[in-house]
Amino acid sequence: MTLNKRTFAFIGGGHITEIIISNLIGNGNITPAQLIVSDPDGTRTAFLQHEYDVQITTHNIDAVRRADIVFINVLPQIVGHVIDELHRAAVLEKHLIITLAAGVSIGRYQKLGEKLAVVRALPNPPSRIGLGITALAFNASVSQSDRVVVEEIFSSLGKYIVIREELINAVTALSTPANVYLFFQSLIEAGVREGIDRENATTIAHQTIAGAMEMWKAGSKSPSELMAQASTPGGVSVECLYTLEKNAVRAAIIEAIHNGAQKAAGFSE
Repeated sequence: MTLNKRTFAFIGGGHITEIIISNLIGNGNITPAQLIVSDPDGTRTAFLQHEYDVQITTHNIDAVRRADIVFINVLPQIVGHVIDELHRAAVLEKHLIITLAAGVSIGRYQKLGEKLAVVRALPNPPSRIGLGITALAFNASVSQSDRVVVEEIFSSLGKYIVIREELINAVTALSTPANVYLFFQSLIEAGVREGIDRENATTIAHQTIAGAMEMWKAGSKSPSELMAQASTPGGVSVECLYTLEKNAVRAAIIEAIHNGAQKAAGFSE
């Protein structure tokens, strides 16, 4: 266990901050006394203090001075203001920066010191229940011991991958559960259209998705092989797949992820 020797400051008390805090405390990795959250919204910080017993402040510099790992979790358009504030105060020395702002590159933090250790990460919403996926990118100044700490933090949220930074925007788009929820809801509506009541349609759609993924996990077959296995020539599955291909559903999904990645890349412009 390496986290019990560290102190953590969160600049921004949004939902990703809460996800990380709740998992770290819930897994017993750290104590609330090791955490301080800075946010101008006093109502939000009061909630986090009441819910998780963390330290709170409305001053970013105060939070940074009391920590050695700093999470920056603000809107992309606010990141520049935070960087300027930290630069003016000259409070960063041997800190490790973990930026959670979508679309904001590691290079944006060079103003704070070219040798400053910076990690870019963005957990997805299922991280709240420990089933998330996080892509991590490290700059050259991140030490091996710091990498171990970062990987320990994000393993408490689910799975993580270490990836080239230029691919993180694509991971952000690929990992949104919104696309899955749309497909789930579409299956429910399809069942209702065919006369199945909504409760049963929901149960069927859920169990079909869950069961399909468990079959994939249990074996060594690719999704394409499993589709072929489930499709009897001239049967129902073949007809369903034909209709989906005819309506370019596969192409629409691919384009949606591409456009989402482009949107993430544009956040910092």
